[in-house]
Amino acid sequence: MIKKAVLTAACAVLASFEAAAGEWTFEAMGKAKALFGYAKPDSQYAYHQSRYHLPTRFNLNLLAQYSFNADYQLGAYLDLAYGVDQELKDYNHGSWGEQVYLILDAPAGRFIGGQSYNAAYQLGVGASDAGVLGVNQSDIVNFVANPNWQRNRRGTAYRTLNSTDINTDGTAPKITYISPEFSGTMFGLTFVPESYSRDGLINRHAPYEDKAGYIAALYHSRELGNAILSASVGAAHFADIDNELSAGVSVYYKGWTIGGAVRRTFVNHRFAGMDRLAPESADAFRDGWAASAGLGYEFGPMDAALTYFYAKADGRAYEDKIIQLSGSWQLNKHVELQAALARGEFNGRTPAESNEGYAFVAGAAFSF
Repeated sequence: MIKKAVLTAACAVLASFEAAAGEWTFEAMGKAKALFGYAKPDSQYAYHQSRYHLPTRFNLNLLAQYSFNADYQLGAYLDLAYGVDQELKDYNHGSWGEQVYLILDAPAGRFIGGQSYNAAYQLGVGASDAGVLGVNQSDIVNFVANPNWQRNRRGTAYRTLNSTDINTDGTAPKITYISPEFSGTMFGLTFVPESYSRDGLINRHAPYEDKAGYIAALYHSRELGNAILSASVGAAHFADIDNELSAGVSVYYKGWTIGGAVRRTFVNHRFAGMDRLAPESADAFRDGWAASAGLGYEFGPMDAALTYFYAKADGRAYEDKIIQLSGSWQLNKHVELQAALARGEFNGRTPAESNEGYAFVAGAAFSF
């Protein structure tokens, strides 16, 4: 019902200004990304996954914006995504997803309503990313499966965090406010009526899937001589789920960027006990932490990064380590070439439920 309300509100608000003075903007943008990879599991884990993979993703973004004047703009947005050969069906509809939302930009700040990421996710700072596999929610799992991250026909289980940004609620419908920038500082607030979304971390059978979430974030950026320092902090309270903290920092200097982030979760009150869901410890992400670090370099059309990601569930064997060297080359405005070498080490409850191996990846992204 929330999705229908957002669509109805978008049409009604935009239509009401059709006869008013101002300027309309309509745009359609799309992207297709295909990665061909060879996975080389360590010998004792070779049975976990086949060797060759071709995960492909398609994105289509539609927007309609109305500018009242230089200070006020209202926009309605529809983002569609579809993926094939994906180890995790983590769009908000499984193999495909949609985001429908409104954005009002005004002197008082930005107001966002609908299917979108929370304020801490949007303002988060962390490790450099060349955009091939990703540091957070890494696509290495399409080549070396992670038994601690599961959203497929076997069910949903996040036994460890998959991101240093707060993403427990995914793109569940929500209301977000982002303040104007003042001396390099912005803050954001988000209210989520129901925290469950299929691109978040929550199992839909969990007793708390319909609980609310409250998120706050602070971002700051400033110049330090020839360098640019960026930092962020975030905090969240997901009712009957967990409390979360995140922080990140990065420094940019003459094409080089070094940065990192950390996130901590704490189980809270009513549903504090783990092991309530099947498979076992499906919600162990609620009591753990994750960290990332990376060094990146940009020069003209080239972008490269060396990154490390680590996650651990408190008091349990579940642990993830991902290291990757990735790079991209913008061939022209429509085509980007990509390549990565990555290693994942994922410890499950037992050696039989663990996995380790290398991924050798090359591909291309096409934009229009």
